[in-house]
Amino acid sequence: MLTEHDIAWMKANRAELVANRTSTIIVKYKDVTERDPFTNEPIGETEVSRTVQSVVTEISSSTGAGADRRLENGIELESGDLWLSIDIDAVADILDKIERIEYDGKQYEILAKDKKGIGAANRVEIVARSIS
Repeated sequence: MLTEHDIAWMKANRAELVANRTSTIIVKYKDVTERDPFTNEPIGETEVSRTVQSVVTEISSSTGAGADRRLENGIELESGDLWLSIDIDAVADILDKIERIEYDGKQYEILAKDKKGIGAANRVEIVARSIS
């Protein structure tokens, strides 16, 4: 049976599991800088960047038949897409705001974003597609 102690142990040891497998990426999101004094609606935004570590998998064709696309968990993946796994503590406060990723000098849009973990979320997995 999985106990609370087991869940805490898995979360604490995730860094060791991904050691020497991470790359630096930049997550980008918009933050509200000004609000309308009467309606409290956002009227000014600025783009904010945060540098984090992530396990990055560059998706390539899964067959030798030259297929450029495949379906994974309901997302149509193309050759060149990224599968990222980021420690949830690094982005928990901005998770809902993340719009883009920069990796290896290229910009990527977010296709899917899910919290993952056994018993408790310990990482965020993102599927991203190149836009530049």
